[in-house]
Amino acid sequence: MDTVLQLILNALHTSSLYALVALGLTLVLGVLDIADFAQGALYMAGAYVAFYATSAFGLSFFLALPLAMLVAGLLGVANYVAVYRPLRRFSGATTFIAALGLLLILQNLALLAFGADFRLVRNPFPGVRIALAGATITGYQAFLAGAMVALVGLVWLFLKRTPVGKALRAVSQNRGGALVVGLDPFRVEVAAFALAGALAGAAGTLASAVNAFDPHVAATVVIKAFAIVIFGGMGSVPGAIVGAVVVGLAENLTGGLVSTQYAELTAFVLMVVVLLVRPRGLFGAQEAKL
Repeated sequence: MDTVLQLILNALHTSSLYALVALGLTLVLGVLDIADFAQGALYMAGAYVAFYATSAFGLSFFLALPLAMLVAGLLGVANYVAVYRPLRRFSGATTFIAALGLLLILQNLALLAFGADFRLVRNPFPGVRIALAGATITGYQAFLAGAMVALVGLVWLFLKRTPVGKALRAVSQNRGGALVVGLDPFRVEVAAFALAGALAGAAGTLASAVNAFDPHVAATVVIKAFAIVIFGGMGSVPGAIVGAVVVGLAENLTGGLVSTQYAELTAFVLMVVVLLVRPRGLFGAQEAKL
């Protein structure tokens, strides 16, 4: 029983990181129907910004986090303006290929600039451990889960309470109708990419203190996050969150109780099983978008 509880606690930080990246992906999918694989590169950028901000410039981790979110958000907007916006008039396959190309370009630019060495940001809560019913959770894992809850809550408030957030939801549910009533599509699309990029940058920063990383993390993370988005239902915010929690738990339980060799396959197995039963994913109904 203690082992299961420990694995569930370990899943907290895994699910939290997945949730932030999957949420950004689903925002862009919901508003623009673009599978933005370059979000993986923004996750990687967040990790490198945190590493150099803390190690080279001596900034606190808690200042590096918003800085990384800002940089990744701006990179997301730059990707949209320079690549996706000019290609919107072509088929969805064009933006799909462009997204893959952008991911590979940014990943290889990072390899050229930073090399292939693994890096790890200093844990801001070294040695802090919390005992819980026979299991333990580190102070940083608790902080990471709390940060995820806070960021998801802020995104929810943004979508529900602000004019831009309401415009994002309107465009995701009925793009034609939203444009007829005068919503500015450029403003809405820029907001979607900025928000998604900031979430990816936050996830990269938060992961950088617990998982060693190199530029290849960009592809690894985004493929897993995309499987979670499909599992939860493309364009669905609740689906992205629930999918991240389920996949994080399944991975840790599989790794701890069966074998770590199969843990990485869990997300893809769940995705295939759900697609066979429910092709739109768990929350993929039209009315569930954003």
